[in-house]
Order: sequence, then C-alpha cells, then structure tokens
Amino acid sequence: MDASSVKAMLNRVLISSRIDRKDAIELVENIVSYIFSINEVKEVIIDETLKNRIRLRNEKIHYISVKDFEKYQSDMLIVIGGDGTLLRVLHYFHKTPPSVLGIRLGRYGFLMEVESNLAFEALKKIAEGRIQVIAKPRIVMCVKDKYLPPVLNDYVILAPRLKVVRLKVSKKSTGETIFNALADGLIISPTAGSTAYSLSAGGPIIDENLKVVVVTPLNPMQLRVRSVVLDIKEELDVEVLDKDVEVYSDGMFCCNIEKNSKISIKFWDEVYFYRLKQDYYDRLKRRDHV
Repeated sequence: MDASSVKAMLNRVLISSRIDRKDAIELVENIVSYIFSINEVKEVIIDETLKNRIRLRNEKIHYISVKDFEKYQSDMLIVIGGDGTLLRVLHYFHKTPPSVLGIRLGRYGFLMEVESNLAFEALKKIAEGRIQVIAKPRIVMCVKDKYLPPVLNDYVILAPRLKVVRLKVSKKSTGETIFNALADGLIISPTAGSTAYSLSAGGPIIDENLKVVVVTPLNPMQLRVRSVVLDIKEELDVEVLDKDVEVYSDGMFCCNIEKNSKISIKFWDEVYFYRLKQDYYDRLKRRDHV
C-alpha cells in the first residue's frame, strides 16, 4: 500500500543492530542524529547491547533489552543488519510490532527492504509520508493451549538424532488429511519464509503479494509427498505420531513436543515494512551470487 496517507509522526523509535561491525555502529549513531534533526522525536530506545558502543549522549536516548521492546508503544522499529538480526528482534514481539525499517548491512538480508546507502533517503520519505509499505503475514503455533512466538520466516519441526518421524497434516476447517508423511521433519512458512529454508528443501517461491502458508516436508520417504500451498487463513493441525520432536521458530529453538501431541498453526498478524522500491525478484537473483 502507499503510505502517503499515513505521514509518520515519530514520537518514539526503537533501534536494534548487529554489534560485530564498526560500520553498523556508526550507522546507528548517524541515524539517531538524523532522526533528531528532522523530527520532534520524544524518545529513541536502543538495544542495550549497543550501550557501550554508542558515543552519542542525549536525554532522549534510552537503552533496554530487545526482549522488552514490545512493552513500549512505538511508531517505528529500525533494524540494521541481516535477516538473523531482524528475526531475533521480531521473535520477542508477540503483539504486532510498529512499522519496520529494515536496513541491510552485510552479505545476506533478503527480508531487509532498504540498502544501507539509502537509509537516510528512506527516513526522509517516511517523515514526509512518501514511502511505500508492504504487509508481510506471520503465523503462530499453539501447543497444549500455549502459543509459541509468532514467525515471519518459518516453524521447523525436527526429529532429533537423525531419525525420521511420522507427521500427519490436516485442514482444521474440513478435517481433510493433506499428507501423512514419514520424514526428517516439517517446515511451515508464511509468504516471506517461502524463500528461506522451505526453498532449500524443495518448496516453491511464493510471490510476495500472495497471502499463503507453505507446508514443506523434509526429506519425505514417500515420493508423492511434496510441498502444499494453502490460503493464509487456513488453520492447520499437525499430529506428531511416533517420536518426540524439536520445534524451532525463525531459527531459534522453542521447545520439545512429545509424541502423540497435536499442534495447531494459524494466521497471526501482519508486519508492515517500509520500502523504497519493489525489487523482490531482483533480490532473489542477487542471492544466487553471494
């Protein structure tokens, strides 16, 4: 959607960044200074891991853990780095986060919509209300009435210790069995995650404008069992039939699930990302040359 009708009023901004590169730290400092120069920002909250690296001093700057970002109602979340940095921050947002400015710094960063050399152009356009916004859906998994952190990329269910597990996947709306697979595990991805682990495991590339969930078995024993694409609003049931499994959310270990357990997966929310241009397929091509 076009953000021209929702000119950004930045009262509070959240910032997180990778900490292992000097240019990332310098970019954080320059962005904070720039935000103060173009907008009447009341507070900038920065990931506390950056506290001893940032030289700026201002009474409007505060440092807290990313685990507590969600507690502060904010107007924008700025993340500098790659996909891992972004997913680590979003992992702690059970509620819908503020609109995200993802600034790519490093070799990888497919989910990051803005190159580092265009960061200030993006900030200027955000302040003026002249920037595009794209909505990316998240899904959530429920195990024994407990919700796991919602994901933008994927949930991965794995049989531990190089074993295979039988997993039954069905549609909650009709009770139809999608497949009953003997496999190393299962990947469940919303749209954005189709180009991540799911793609490496043989899943399809999904156009970013489609709102879907992709279910991809990992190394299934049955030849007919392949990826399935469903509407994002379709709720799924997954039954773990014969072994305990491990669950990872966006690459982070979440929990162990006992055999004979039933898992449900459904649409959760949409995260809005600022973008300067539509270059989804160009980014896909660039990733082949890393």
